[in-house]
Parts: sequence; structure tokens; C-alpha cells
Amino acid sequence: MDRPTTRNAIELLRSALAPLAPLFDDAAVTEIMVNAPGEIWVQRDAQLQRVAIALTDAQLLAAVMVLARLSRRDARPGTREGMLDARFDGMRVAACLSPTATRGHALCIRKHLRRRLSLAELVAQGSMTERVARVLRWAVQGRCNLIIAGATDSGKTTFMNALLAEIPASERLVTIEDTPELDVAAPNWVGFEAAEHEGITMRDLVRLALRMRPDRILVGEVRGPEAFDLMQVANTGHRGALATLHANDALGALTRLETLVLTSDVRWPFEAIQRQIAETFDLIVFLVRCGTQRVVAEILRIDGFDSAQHRYLHTMLYRKETTDGSQPLSFVD
Repeated sequence: MDRPTTRNAIELLRSALAPLAPLFDDAAVTEIMVNAPGEIWVQRDAQLQRVAIALTDAQLLAAVMVLARLSRRDARPGTREGMLDARFDGMRVAACLSPTATRGHALCIRKHLRRRLSLAELVAQGSMTERVARVLRWAVQGRCNLIIAGATDSGKTTFMNALLAEIPASERLVTIEDTPELDVAAPNWVGFEAAEHEGITMRDLVRLALRMRPDRILVGEVRGPEAFDLMQVANTGHRGALATLHANDALGALTRLETLVLTSDVRWPFEAIQRQIAETFDLIVFLVRCGTQRVVAEILRIDGFDSAQHRYLHTMLYRKETTDGSQPLSFVD
């Protein structure tokens, strides 16, 4: 969508959802969730709050129809066309019409933050210690392959943006995303966006990136068979890869990678996949949300794979306990 169309889209959406104008303009609000016409919640300063604003069924339907027109689709209740997902400059909107949405038309608007935080700023706000920041800076500049793992809303994209700023300006970067959220300031950079509905997959783009003379390939979120291609790229002359991944803890990120690689239908023995993962990735950084803060909870170093015991060899370099403070960091330089 070009910029004039994007501006028109935002204006049309705001017009259809006029009662939500204060929420659109509130910089502290990052998500607007319409569960039903009379029930609206927001995420403000990392806290979920119900707001005293209501929409009519007609207003919600008008907003969904705006999304449908802009997406060149015919929104029909009770069909797949009644589920919509659109991205505009600065926000992503997901909507579902009744009766699929059982309480009435539903809508969720995610506003992407514009401010890029540095590692130093993340230290200052308590997301990590200074020593953790030094280790991560060393890892990025030393071209380690890093996975940034965590649950939804754990700060993975914010954290990855901070790491991107530590990459030397002399390097050429290629980014691959399903939804553009990375904030890249590098002078030599090209970005690709998947469009699954048009047949342009993340896997296609990882392969394309190899032909774009990258120094590093950065993946906004690994969620499918592209995990196999990224693993191949990062292990064959393009070290320094960064990617985010949904996982429940640092060690669980390795299991998640195994599952995603298997979706590529690669005909490798399972142990060969595990060995390749161990050879490719150096560190797993696991993030959690603690109240209003997103913090580095674990840093796991992958040391290899033990075929006899069928397990990863690893060292937990850092673990932050939510109640007892932080355990000592013992990073081997």
C-alpha cells in the first residue's frame, strides 16, 4: 500500500471509529481491543484496562467494510471473508464479523511504537544489567547467531531493534518480516515483507535474501518452515543472524526450532536436525514481561549436541529470578 493510500486508509478508519479518537492519539496506548460493540479494552503502559467507550454495531461494521475495501476483499459474515487482517503505516488491524465473532463484530488494533530504544536505555529502565548489555553487544559485534525468544508482548521486537543498532555500519543487512516492525537505521539495508495471500512466503524471502549479497540476514519472527532455510543460511557463511521466536523459555526455543524445521518436510534424521541447530545457533536470549517491564530472563549458550544422550549441551549464562534477584553472569570470553 503506497503512502497516499495509507493516509486515506487511516483517515477512513478513524472516521468510522470516531469514538476511539482519544485512544488513537494516546501515545501510551499500544493496543485497542474491541471484544464487542459495548466492551473495549486497551493496553496502556503495558497494563490492560477497560475503557468507558462504546461503539455501535453499525460503526464496527463500517470499520470492517473499510478494511475490506482497502484489502480488495468482499467481507461476508460467517465466511472466511469475514476475517480480515490489514496493515497500515504505524498500525495493524485484525477484525472478525459476527456470527464468527460470537459476541458481535470484534476488532483489534495494534499501534507500533516509533521510538527506538538503545541497549543503554534498556539498561536504564531495568530491562537488563550493564553486564548483560556488554555480553550481548560483544555477541552481536562478534557475529554470533542469536535467537530472541519469548511470549507475545515480551518485548522481542524492541529488544531486536536495540541489537540492530550494535551492528557495524559497514555491513549490508537484509531483513525479512511477516509484518514490518523492525526499525533499521543501517545505511546499507534492504527489507522484504511476506504476503502469504499472494503466495510470497517467508521461506521464499529467506532464499531471495541469499542472492542480495547480505552480510547478515535478520528475520522478524520465525514461525514456519523458513526455520530450516535460516538455519542453512546462518551456518554457511552468513553468520551474525538475528531472529525472534515464540517460546516458553530459552531451552524451549530449541524444541520450537526443531518443530518448525520439521514443517519444511526436510528428509533428515531428527538427530541430524538437532545437530545442525546446535552447530548453527550460539545464544538464545529469553525475554519475559514482569508487570510493566520487559526483561532479559535467561541467556543460554549452545555448546553442542550429545548424540549418545540425545540432548543439547548448553550453559545457562544468566538467569534473572523474579523474586531473588539475578544469578551471577559467567560468560566465557
